[in-house]
Amino acid sequence: MQSNAAPVKVAAGQPQAPHAMPINEPEEIHVTRGRPIGGGLMKRQTAPEAVNSITAAAIAQRTAAASPLQLIASMPGVNFGSSDALGLTIRNNLAVRGLAESEMGWVINGAPGIDQAYYYPYTESWADNENIADVTLIPGTSRINDPVQSATGGEFIETTRDPSDKYGGLLSYSAGSYQAQRVFARADSGYIGHSGIKMYASYSYTAENNFYGPGRSHRTHVDFDVQKDWGDIGTSKLFISYNDLVNARQNFMTLSQWEKNNAVDNNFSESDYAGTYIPGKTTNYWKSYIYKRTNVLLSLQNEFHLTDRLALHFTPYFHYADVNSPGQTSINPASVYNGDQKIAIDTNGLDLVNGQLNVMSNSNQLMYSTGVNTYLQYRVSKTNHLLFGYWYDNWTMTQLNGLSPMDYQGNTANDDGKYILRSASGVPVAGTHFQESSQINEFYLSDTQSFLNDRLELSAGIKLMMDYVSGTNMVSGPQYHYSQAMFQPMPRVTVSYKINKDMQIYANGMTNMRPPVPLSTYPTSYGVGTGKVVQQGATGVQPEYSIGEELGFRYHGLFTFDLALFNMNMTNHQVATTQILNGANVQSAISVGGETMRGVTVELAAPTFHGLSPYVNGQYLHATTDNNFRVGNDSLPTAGKIAVMSPKFMATVGINYTKGPFFANLGFKWVDSQYSTFMNDQSMPAYKTVDLGFGYHFPSFHMLSGPTLRLNFTNLTNVKYISSVAGVAANAQTMRGLGGTLISGSTPSYYIGAPMTVMMTATAGF
Repeated sequence: MQSNAAPVKVAAGQPQAPHAMPINEPEEIHVTRGRPIGGGLMKRQTAPEAVNSITAAAIAQRTAAASPLQLIASMPGVNFGSSDALGLTIRNNLAVRGLAESEMGWVINGAPGIDQAYYYPYTESWADNENIADVTLIPGTSRINDPVQSATGGEFIETTRDPSDKYGGLLSYSAGSYQAQRVFARADSGYIGHSGIKMYASYSYTAENNFYGPGRSHRTHVDFDVQKDWGDIGTSKLFISYNDLVNARQNFMTLSQWEKNNAVDNNFSESDYAGTYIPGKTTNYWKSYIYKRTNVLLSLQNEFHLTDRLALHFTPYFHYADVNSPGQTSINPASVYNGDQKIAIDTNGLDLVNGQLNVMSNSNQLMYSTGVNTYLQYRVSKTNHLLFGYWYDNWTMTQLNGLSPMDYQGNTANDDGKYILRSASGVPVAGTHFQESSQINEFYLSDTQSFLNDRLELSAGIKLMMDYVSGTNMVSGPQYHYSQAMFQPMPRVTVSYKINKDMQIYANGMTNMRPPVPLSTYPTSYGVGTGKVVQQGATGVQPEYSIGEELGFRYHGLFTFDLALFNMNMTNHQVATTQILNGANVQSAISVGGETMRGVTVELAAPTFHGLSPYVNGQYLHATTDNNFRVGNDSLPTAGKIAVMSPKFMATVGINYTKGPFFANLGFKWVDSQYSTFMNDQSMPAYKTVDLGFGYHFPSFHMLSGPTLRLNFTNLTNVKYISSVAGVAANAQTMRGLGGTLISGSTPSYYIGAPMTVMMTATAGF
């Protein structure tokens, strides 16, 4: 059942086991023979829902250091903005059909890839581009058997390559703008004797300077993959990745700051973090805002054909992350708190300026996630296929918002935020300090029945998610233990009809649920200088729940065409945003009630003509807020307003050229203006960008196989633009609420788009 399930990738050219079930494997990635459609920006899809993919052929022509989010920015309806063209920043945002990346499911090789604290993916930590075989986006829903807990807005699926059958490898070196450098090396073992085992390991290092403001970011990454073929029985695949990211962040700006900086053309220096530290004066020293993330991800995919009717899939996984997202603040040593309890600290050896102590405010998080996803596929008859599965996940994290004293040069005792201020008895000065965990138990079942020689296919399924969250708040205060249990059935149904071999129509009805964001929902946070509550923890918050319908048409003949009409209604919508907690930058969410999204997406690829492969897509979106927004004891009249981060129109035009050893690609992206406040009284401007890439495949030379040289330009016309909303606001202008209260406005913040960036890459196999 293609729409309601997920698959294990079958390597191209590998013979199918004789006992493999003669049904459509829902996880299977179909390899398109001949030239890629639209230069690899489109694939022939058959699932009864909107599905968009980018292939390895297209990825190989993109900027070598681009993140997976940047790779899918050309897909229909993808609203993506970033402050960096080389995948080294967390200053980015993605929305699909008006819903943010924290409202999507994220899967890498059958394992969940998200940071479960905020439901953010950090996809740049998963795998290097050279190891990616396929990236697929399902807007609006998710596959029934994927381990996702946050897929009210869609699902992102990344699959890495299989190890090569033969011994070999790949070497790559890149250099570009802002002293960017990248090295990549991979070695494949090939099949080891007659063991049925093959593997590869790769290493990469990427670094670049910020395009505005001080700082240099770098990323170290390792991928390891080993595959065991069990003959007619099946396949096992172990994938392990390690990632270490150090991101010298760039400041987000208000609209007025953006306009002021543009007017004087000072490369945004007036609004960025300070490059030098002056004791008592510098309140935003750049070294205090360096984001650090160490990530380990492991998945073990297994596919076994038990009989000619029954197949078993199971994937255990493990995910580890050590994160610090700090900032800067100052405190009076005579007034410091752990939660709501005032404590005393020893100031001997500390560098005080006018009685104040400058500190780096940390947001240290340590997370572990383990789980297993298992399902059975059973061929009941030639026309009926049954799927049944179970997913279990256990997640644990500890967070501490401690303070690291700064000296007269702006440095801390160590730069990882582990050394923090404590009382004589060891109690930390902390606004938050808690341990939180969750357990997910989910059962899913689907059945697919085909008629008319498989031209008509009906499918129905249901997911039953049980999510239990609990935590212990270790700062002083009334909240000690908290917990919440949630249960949600999620039914779905699809209908697909193949008019002929080239045309298909489909319709579906889908439901999905996302539990409340753990870190911004449950624990209570305090001001370290006042002991007052700055974020009140709550239990009983209802999960997001979405009900969506799609009607689609596909044609694959003289050209490839995909049309999807969609309608979605969401309740308990939580809008992702950013906030400052005791000086530290943290993700957050704002509950806005219901939302309705309606629109249409179109994707079209023309046939290749004289080496040219044109491609175009577009989306029309009408997304509205259904409820008035509560502010204190009053409300703002937001019902019927256009939802934030929901541009009415978006379009992408691309053209790929491949002729002999030459290749080139040109991409144009237009994003309409979009609101950044619930009252629609401020918006970020529309923008247009152009990307260009071209290269040449040289003949193989001695040990070097297929050496290639390519040059990529991102934002070719060097447009200065705001790329995305960083922090939303209820209202930018002061206004009266429905109850007569005067409600002050607050200013939204934005990420600044990267200027023209150039990267040259030389690659060769061996």
